[in-house]
Amino acid sequence: MGERDMEEMFEWAGLSDVYEQHGYKMWLSGIEDSVDVELLDRFSDAYSFESTETMFYDEFLFYLRLFKGICKHNDLPPRYW
Repeated sequence: MGERDMEEMFEWAGLSDVYEQHGYKMWLSGIEDSVDVELLDRFSDAYSFESTETMFYDEFLFYLRLFKGICKHNDLPPRYW
């Protein structure tokens, strides 16, 4: 997945502010290999990041990985939140 594809995926999920702040770090960490559009959409429904300017990338990645683990192990239905 390219940089533009990943940017579109975050825009579609409503997380364009997060991508603008941390897009380069996401690209470096290879997050696109473990995240898909559906997961990001569900993640954006569950979490709201109102202060993306002060949020660290590690904080975002922690919440994303936590949510991914919850979805994987608890098998939550779409739009559960």
